[in-house]
Amino acid sequence: MSKKIFELLQNIPAITTAHGEGKKQVFLNNGDTITALTQFAYGVFEPGEKCSMHTHPTMDECFFFFKGTGTYTIDGSVYALQPNAFLRIPAGTPHELEANGSSTL
Repeated sequence: MSKKIFELLQNIPAITTAHGEGKKQVFLNNGDTITALTQFAYGVFEPGEKCSMHTHPTMDECFFFFKGTGTYTIDGSVYALQPNAFLRIPAGTPHELEANGSSTL
């Protein structure tokens, strides 16, 4: 288990998300803790990028949006994303993200 306590965002390499679009910088993943945490990351989607409808059977997802606009469809409900918005997606819930604004989400 890693003993990472402190890290600056600019020192964490960006990787493509598991969905093939967007980038993320992973602060923590399940190998860094003995808890059930799966991952804590900072993600970026460019205008027009989309994460198609999918589910995570055992993982809740939480998002906080710093900038940009887009839409998140969660179990048939559409949420307008904007700066300072937070949302939580319970495990097993179908969801889809689209960065549809003119700036990075």
